[in-house]
Amino acid sequence: MTDPFPTLLPITPHTQAKHKILRLYLEAWIAILSRQSSKVGGRGKEILFVDGFAGPGIYETGEPGSPIIAISAALSHGEDLPVPVRFLFIEQREDRHRSLQTELEKLSEPIANCSTIRLSSPVQGDCATELGRVLDECSRSSQKFGPALVFLDQFGYSQVPMELIGRIMEHPQCEVFSYLNYKRLVQFMADAGKQTGISNAWGSEEWRGALKLRGGLKRNFVKESYKSALKGHAKAKYVLDFAMCGDDGSVLYWLFFCTNNIRGIEEMKRAMWKLDDSGTFRFSDKDDPDQLRLLSGCTQDWLAHELSRDLRGHALSLDEIKEYVLTETPCYLYKQALKTLERSERLLVTNAPSNRRTGTFSSEQLCLRFIG
Repeated sequence: MTDPFPTLLPITPHTQAKHKILRLYLEAWIAILSRQSSKVGGRGKEILFVDGFAGPGIYETGEPGSPIIAISAALSHGEDLPVPVRFLFIEQREDRHRSLQTELEKLSEPIANCSTIRLSSPVQGDCATELGRVLDECSRSSQKFGPALVFLDQFGYSQVPMELIGRIMEHPQCEVFSYLNYKRLVQFMADAGKQTGISNAWGSEEWRGALKLRGGLKRNFVKESYKSALKGHAKAKYVLDFAMCGDDGSVLYWLFFCTNNIRGIEEMKRAMWKLDDSGTFRFSDKDDPDQLRLLSGCTQDWLAHELSRDLRGHALSLDEIKEYVLTETPCYLYKQALKTLERSERLLVTNAPSNRRTGTFSSEQLCLRFIG
């Protein structure tokens, strides 16, 4: 989709929220992946952050763009990283590419003084083409791509082919954080000139089922079919999706986070819960997909009710309960909910150590049966 806007844009509250998530997640991701990579060994080992739609690096009123936020997250770790982090920034528009270069030059001194940051000049070009070249080179040289986090904050809804996401997710310890502009998408779905691009973004024609739907049914179909494509075509084991809504409650964007490691889902949710005190993010209610649920309503008492109802009659390990909470609910904390259930005799704990106190859940040997 053509971008008709000026070089520098005004920043919106939704963009600020998205950037806060990115920073919080990056701060955790850089530390975790750097430690893990250091254990593998090998000369030149590093982790990689890719911003495929990097933009000009700054907003109209001076707020930093995602590349500056990402570098700042790495600088905050200083020299504490066991292996360095490399940054790859891609921007197609010439004017924004020049602006990005200018903003990165302002950080040249702290970057030069930090041995754990590796930064090349930003690349001017199409994200899919340029990132595809990097992946091709890795294949030719039998090198790994990653560990990597790839941020795909596309302007429209069809600039990121599903095939590209699949190629990224083929590599171990790679994650994709992507954006889908739902408001723009639904305006152009019936436009025959746009449909090939949409099919490329989905990796199939599955999206066409939304054409005959309206309202919440259309919205939910778009979200679920795209999520299904990320899991089916791109082979992402876990996909976390959440909506960003306008003042009237209508969905503007979908954000999707893809990972093959459950720890990634936990850290992304931790980042969201840290900053969501304004109702920015919403999840589809699994009992009524036409409704969207605010994080603020997902208390531990609410979670206790959900677990008791949905898992009644099941016996699970603590790890299985954790995965269920992370993948099937908006929550990431859960032990207070388990404590509530045990004290109200809706949870039976077996295979526990003799010195275990009621309401504590620290042993991996525990078996938890939901009984009412």
